[in-house]
Formats: sequence, structure tokens, C-alpha cells
Amino acid sequence: MGSMNQGKLSVGCLLATLFLTTFLLAGASLGQEPVAKSAPAADAAKTGTLTGSVKFEGELPEVKELVVSAKSASGCCPPGEEVDRQDLSLVIGEDRGLQGVLVTVKVDGVKVKVPDKPYELDQKGCRFTPHMLVVPKGAKVAFLNSDETSHNVHLITVLNPDLNQTVLAGKRLERTYNEPERIKVTCDMHTWMKSWLVVTDATHWTITDERGQFTLEGLPPGEHEVSLWHETLGSKTMKAVVGEDGTVAPLAVQMAKKKKKTRRRRR
Repeated sequence: MGSMNQGKLSVGCLLATLFLTTFLLAGASLGQEPVAKSAPAADAAKTGTLTGSVKFEGELPEVKELVVSAKSASGCCPPGEEVDRQDLSLVIGEDRGLQGVLVTVKVDGVKVKVPDKPYELDQKGCRFTPHMLVVPKGAKVAFLNSDETSHNVHLITVLNPDLNQTVLAGKRLERTYNEPERIKVTCDMHTWMKSWLVVTDATHWTITDERGQFTLEGLPPGEHEVSLWHETLGSKTMKAVVGEDGTVAPLAVQMAKKKKKTRRRRR
């Protein structure tokens, strides 16, 4: 009797196992997930993209070209070409869009990877290219000379080691910059040549285009201080708030020349 009951139990267990397997396979074929599967983790907070525009405020200044003499420009360009005389220190485009404004945001806890390959600041046609080079602190910068004439790279620094060295035609020199600083770059041989090397500790940065527009991607949710700097018009700060869904309102910024202080004469 006991052996018969055990046989019935074994058959019953086998049938139950077959039924459960068939049920699970049927469920799988219908695209159903097993009940024991854990619920998916909550989506990580989305990052936001900040856009904006910077416009010049006030009376439009007279556009002047750089002073370049034929003698000093000898060897700067191939035969038949001339040095570009556009002054990039203040470029105002259509609808007053301000080109060349550095826009930065520093987010706590975010680390910027410094590339092994050096950033390049070239001298071509007796002009620095680009006009503004932004690099993270700790980056290596290569100063190139693509011209057929010699140049002198002169960096006016406060926190970083200074540099005042000749770079022969077709040559280059490299330096590493560890301290955040805005550095003016000049060439003593060609006095119209000027540019900026910006060493930054910001985590996000960009430069406004010819329409004065900019885009900063990858900002985490929260309130951020947005710093703006222009070589002629100075600095300005704004606030930007990125929502948990990554939405952020665009910024509309105006920058103007600083008014000159006038001293009153004592009577």
C-alpha cells in the first residue's frame, strides 16, 4: 500500500512539473516576464543642454582693421596673399550677436579627462589660430609655426610659468599649464598678432559663434552658475536651472562696454 502511494505521488509530481514547465514556456512565447524577475531600476536623472545667445548692448562701435605694414608682413603669406586684418577682439554680427564669448560652468564632483595629445595653437599667415584656445588645467599646449617666417611666442602670465621664445618656421614647442588663468598671447615680431590661452578648471565650456549663440551639453539637474567672459567687455554671471527631466530654459545675455569713470573737479 505504501509503495503504491509513493508511486502515485511520483507520478503526480512528474505531471505537476510538466504542467508548470508547459505554462512557463507558453508565457515566454507570449512575451511575458517571469514573476520572480526583479523590477527594473529607476532611470538615472537626465542631463540637460543649455542654449543661449549673447548680444552686444549699446552704440555699435566703429569697425577698424589691424595695422599691418607691408615690411613687417614680409614672409607671412604666400605670394599674392595678404595678412588678414580683421580685429577679432570685438566681433559683432547680425542682430548684435557677439562672437568670441567664453561660456563656462563648473559642476562639483565632475572630473575632466585631460587628453594625452597636446592642444595646438598655430601661427599661420601671421595670425594665431584659433583666436581663443580653451584647455583644462594640466593640459599640454603645442605652439606651432606654420609660416615661412619666424615668430616669437610671448605669454603674459601670473599663475603659470611665463614664456617668451622664438619659434622658427615649421617648428613647435610644448608647455604644460596647471593653473586656471586667462593668458594673453602675443608675438613681439608681429605686433598685431594677439590671442588668448584660457586654462580652466570648469567642467563644461564653449565659445559663442558668429551669431552670438552657444550650446552646453551634459549639465546635471540642479542650479548652475554660468560664467561669461569677453576679452574686451569683461565678465558676467547668470543662473541656469536644469530640471530632473533635463529641461532647461535658454539664456538671453547682453554685454556692453564699461562706462568710463569721470572725475569731478573740486571747486
